[in-house]
Amino acid sequence: MSSSLQKAAHPHYHRRRAIALAAALAAAALSLTACGSSGKSASSATSAGATTATTAPAGSAAAGSGATNDTGLSTTLAQALGTSSVPASSIPPIMSEALTIAGRSLTPAQLSKALSCWKATSCTLGSGNVTVAEADGFGGNTWRSFSKMNIILQALTYPQIGKFIYTNANGSLSTYESNIRELTAEGVKAIVAYNDFGPAAWPAFEAAQRSGAVVSTFVGPSDGAPTSAITTRVQPDICQVGKDMAAVTQKVIGGNGPVAYFTGTPANPEDTGWQKCATDAGIQSVFNGTTNWTPSGAQQAASALIASGKTVKAILYSYSNPVPNIVQAYQTAGKPIPAIIDWTTNNSTVCLLQQNHFTMYLTNALNWAARVSLTALMDKIQGKSVPAAIYYPMPFFQASASQCTTGAPADYPGPSALVPSSLVTQMLGS
Repeated sequence: MSSSLQKAAHPHYHRRRAIALAAALAAAALSLTACGSSGKSASSATSAGATTATTAPAGSAAAGSGATNDTGLSTTLAQALGTSSVPASSIPPIMSEALTIAGRSLTPAQLSKALSCWKATSCTLGSGNVTVAEADGFGGNTWRSFSKMNIILQALTYPQIGKFIYTNANGSLSTYESNIRELTAEGVKAIVAYNDFGPAAWPAFEAAQRSGAVVSTFVGPSDGAPTSAITTRVQPDICQVGKDMAAVTQKVIGGNGPVAYFTGTPANPEDTGWQKCATDAGIQSVFNGTTNWTPSGAQQAASALIASGKTVKAILYSYSNPVPNIVQAYQTAGKPIPAIIDWTTNNSTVCLLQQNHFTMYLTNALNWAARVSLTALMDKIQGKSVPAAIYYPMPFFQASASQCTTGAPADYPGPSALVPSSLVTQMLGS
């Protein structure tokens, strides 16, 4: 495994997320295996409450993509969400469009090109005149790398797209702002952004859009952002997610607390949002640990929690990849592992349940939301109506040892990441 992927165990800012080789990496026939970490069939997963998906003006599929196949969409949707509990008819039209495109197989030549592009900071994908880019606020983890691949795979389906550029701010707002200015100067027309900086990044987005680009954020919340800054934001209803986490927690521990909140990067709006709404729903947090969405950060936060002498019944977190480090901290201290309620999924996390007995609820990996952002921007460029916000459902399900895929890489986020297994193998160096 490459050192950059080892460094991670991450969403997004957190992460995030996001985040199920099903059965095994040998299932290469699944052209869209994204998150093998769950390994469980979509129909067997149970939802602990999904956010309500708001509708948006319907948009037709990308040029040459063909008519929507409802059966195919339902299959891809169940894979993406990690559960078949959400009907395709209930999701926003642009999400339907994006996942319909995602469900189509790419040629070996296209997959080879995707891998080469993923390894680079810029590449030529086709002969079109549209340059697209990903502006990543903190790219140093596995979750972010799978999100990058999702954008590349989606971009390959659009003949209008010629070039792809990737930038990584490594957690620095000033670098993020500089990267966006440089993208604008290079003539980028569509910017898919993971915004780790909240409203502080909006002026840079506004400047980019004044210069002719369109911007979409994914996963990380941008509630309140004007369309002058963000054309459309693809995200869950963060407050509803907090309420759903509260409901799961109350079910698991039989009450409101005490619990601990683990945060990704300090003061990021995603964690701030769900934590407030979980608290408003009655959850009683007695500790908040900062993890930066890294394995070492999560282990340090768990060690600090243990050292504080505060016993908690559950840890609520927004990124599953560092969970093995949390468990390790408890094992080292000889303490019982509390219930863990978190976002995204990966193989090593669910495999923990083979040797350890604790309760864990997860969501799908969420990487596919980057595809929705790109599709929305391409619709906008083609003159179609795009809503200011696209809210996707984010159901939680209980993890089990049966979801562990023996032989799959630890960092693999699972089939829900919607990355073909042949690419997963190469991305994770297995």
